[in-house]
Amino acid sequence: MPSLLLQSLFPLVFIMLLGWLSGKLGYTHRKDATVLATVVIRFALPFHLFIGALNTNPDKIKNFSFMAVLVIGLMGSYLLTLILSRYVFRHDIKTSAIQSLVCAFPDMAYFGAPVLSVLIGPEGFLGVLIGNLVTSVLMIPLTIILIRMGDKGTDLETLHPGKLIMQNLLRAVRNPIVWIPVSGVVLSLAGVQLPHLLSSPIEMVGKIAGGLSLFALGLLFYGERPSLNIQTFTNISIKNLIQPAMMAVAGLTFGLSHTLMQQVVIIGATPSAIAAGMFALRSDTYIESASSSILIGTAIGVLTEGVMIYLIS
Repeated sequence: MPSLLLQSLFPLVFIMLLGWLSGKLGYTHRKDATVLATVVIRFALPFHLFIGALNTNPDKIKNFSFMAVLVIGLMGSYLLTLILSRYVFRHDIKTSAIQSLVCAFPDMAYFGAPVLSVLIGPEGFLGVLIGNLVTSVLMIPLTIILIRMGDKGTDLETLHPGKLIMQNLLRAVRNPIVWIPVSGVVLSLAGVQLPHLLSSPIEMVGKIAGGLSLFALGLLFYGERPSLNIQTFTNISIKNLIQPAMMAVAGLTFGLSHTLMQQVVIIGATPSAIAAGMFALRSDTYIESASSSILIGTAIGVLTEGVMIYLIS
């Protein structure tokens, strides 16, 4: 068990430290992380998920219980935070939407994928694939709608939620991180195998996703000065502890296999995604609490992820 924990988590810490050290020594700058993230999100990770989906047994892709557990865990923690933010912390709807995203959006690309790769192997990317679809199709469009509703000067009478949902669904479908992995799912279900001449370069591009994303994450953290308060504590508790607990309960209820239980719990224990902080910056809302929650939550996430690996292995 100690060997498994070390093998799963040490690469995360080591590569993030390299990114942080690169910023510290002046080799790269924090703004360079945006370029690295673009390479990961637009190319490396979509192809990585594509190959993972293509090599996954079609029967496992059609596991609707697995999909249901991910929807319950991801959206359940989102709605729980939305209620707490509105009625306990008394935030406006726009701030509540950002806080909910911080508490419910796992860093599957940067943090979860490398852990699942070591712990489970290629099939571990099925959870990342479906989880990404849930966030792209449900969570992010809902957040955008709530932010629009909370913007000052927005005429709610002219705001058509159905139209906004369709617009954001179309944007999601056009995003490479959605349509490329979905293509892999479709090919897998159809029993299509790519020729080696094509699959080899796709695999080469996909293999850089984990390392490059963790390096970018470490670089982004350089220069941050996080603060721990009731907001940050609540956010980290929901994301790192309550969400994996919800995943575990839902997984037991739906009778998931041990391997699938491992995937949903690991995804649930994964700290908040950097993308949630990007939403806060772009909306000019909840910026300090969001960035502090993501930074401290990621540091603590190394420990909580290790605990989850121990419990489910």
